[in-house]
Amino acid sequence: MFPINKVKAAKGFVVILLSSGILLYFYTNNPSTSQSLFLRCPSNLIFGFNCPGCGTQRALHHLLHLEVIEALRYNALFILALPFIIYGVIIKIYNLIFDAKKTIRIPTKKFVWIGLLILVLLFGILRNIPIYPFNLLIP
Repeated sequence: MFPINKVKAAKGFVVILLSSGILLYFYTNNPSTSQSLFLRCPSNLIFGFNCPGCGTQRALHHLLHLEVIEALRYNALFILALPFIIYGVIIKIYNLIFDAKKTIRIPTKKFVWIGLLILVLLFGILRNIPIYPFNLLIP
């Protein structure tokens, strides 16, 4: 086990506390209502297009309420990527608290990154086509 660095542990605690506060805000406030303080997507506001991230705030709100199908309806790409995001955050916090050097295994092959980029771009394009079945991707 790694020795705990008190300063880094305090930073890790602050990160956990802030993250918990943000998740609590998302749980208690629905981004779909006008009373919440959530920002609207700039690409949707300016250009009228749904970017690959559109609907993420609403998806997170519904996911915190265990409404998985509704969360998938708002942003399926975010929900599918969430386990990887959570894993990365946990490793970072662990490294911060325990002054460890655990690494996240990230593929280094160029074709993996190009494939992910194509997936995100394709998701962004397809969710703007107002024809069935693509209209199911519109948040």
